[in-house]
Amino acid sequence: MSGDGTRSMTFQAQPPDTFAALQEAARRTGMRYLSGDPATGIAMFSAGFTVMSFGEKVTTRVREVAPGTVEVTFSSDPKFGIVGTWGRKGTSLDRLATALSQILPPAP
Repeated sequence: MSGDGTRSMTFQAQPPDTFAALQEAARRTGMRYLSGDPATGIAMFSAGFTVMSFGEKVTTRVREVAPGTVEVTFSSDPKFGIVGTWGRKGTSLDRLATALSQILPPAP
């Protein structure tokens, strides 16, 4: 993850399949789907309260970069996240990205 709370990954998939895979990844990580629009490729998820965060939100943006290839950008917005010596910003973002990479094949 970059230092600014964002991360991008590229997969071999179509945008609608990626949107569905994001919802499954959220389910697997215990995150909650808040809202989204498959037409724009934007979805929001919440981690709620965990040991590492309180109310952290993760926004995803899906865009097709080539036929059959999508780029997913994750950005995190911790509301009262525990950062520094107690943890690090973006743990929910990392969990969601890792879960998605277990569902969709990476782009070559």
